[in-house]
Amino acid sequence: MDMAKNTKGEQSRNKLIKCAAGLFLQNGYNATGINDILTRTGLPKGSFYFHFSSKKDLAISVSTYFEKNIEKWISKTAEGKVWEDFVTDLLEQMIEAAKNNKHFGCPFAVLGLEAAFSQPDMAEYYFKSMKKMIGIFTRVFEFSGISSDRACIIANRAFAMYEGYLVYYRISKDINILKIMQNDLIALYKDYKQAET
Repeated sequence: MDMAKNTKGEQSRNKLIKCAAGLFLQNGYNATGINDILTRTGLPKGSFYFHFSSKKDLAISVSTYFEKNIEKWISKTAEGKVWEDFVTDLLEQMIEAAKNNKHFGCPFAVLGLEAAFSQPDMAEYYFKSMKKMIGIFTRVFEFSGISSDRACIIANRAFAMYEGYLVYYRISKDINILKIMQNDLIALYKDYKQAET
C-alpha cells in the first residue's frame, strides 16, 4: 500500500516499524531502546504506545515487515531463473549494498538468534520466515531441473550455507565473504548435478 495514501496514524505506525527494522538489524534488538526509535523518527512516546503495547509487540510487526520485503525481493530475484543465475543476481545485489554500508546480514538470523532463548515466541516469527526462504530456494532448484524431493534437501543445505556465510560476513564485515558464498552456493548445485550423472 502506498504510504502517501495512508492515514497520518498509519504513516506514523509504518515509520516506527521501518525505523525499528533498521535499528534492530544494525544494532540488535536488545541494544535498541524505544527512545532510540522515537529520537530517530521524531515521534512522541504517546504515538508509540498508541500503536504498540511494548517493544516486543513492535518487534513482531518488524518481523512481518522483514518477511514481506525480503520474500518479495528474493522471489523477484528468483523469478524465471535457474540456480546459478539466481545466486549471481542475489549476491551481486548484496555485495553492492555491502559496499554502500547498507547490508548487515540476514534479519531472520540476526534477530532470530538474539531472540531464540529470551523471546522464543518472537523467534518463532523469524523461523517461519526462514522456512519461506527455503521454499523459494526449493522452487529455484526445481526450476533448475532437480526433482522435488531432492530439491528440498539441497535447498536446506544451501540455506544453511547462506545463513552461515551471512553471519560470518556480519561479524567480519569482509565483503569477500559474500563473494565466497556466491561461489560456494553455485558449486553446491554443480557438485550435486555432477554426482547425479
